[in-house]
Amino acid sequence: MKRRIILLTGLAAVMAACGQQAEPETPAMPMAEPGSPRASIEAGGASSSPGAGSRTADGAGVITAVDPAAATITINHEPIRSIGWPAMTMKFKASPAALQEATVGDRIQFDLTVRDGAGEVTAIYPH
Repeated sequence: MKRRIILLTGLAAVMAACGQQAEPETPAMPMAEPGSPRASIEAGGASSSPGAGSRTADGAGVITAVDPAAATITINHEPIRSIGWPAMTMKFKASPAALQEATVGDRIQFDLTVRDGAGEVTAIYPH
């Protein structure tokens, strides 16, 4: 349960940095049985994880800024339910391949790797 609190705190920090407030927390779910897929997720793992402590997700949104020098893309994205993020505008680190494809104003779908509450866009696709 300790890890869950840390993840929610990280989300609250991300949302505060974007000028948004977190919704009230829902009551805690009972702990999953050891060895179940849900127990693995609660412990911080995920079957699609590319590395320890990281998760993958995908999202959709509109590119609002591209900064090749800082290797960042700012996206006004829809909710990303798989990681519990509401719709907001966020600046993400971006892979070189994603930066090459990024154009301000484009509506895109994107792949995201999340580590320690921060996301990196690894690929973008026209939407």
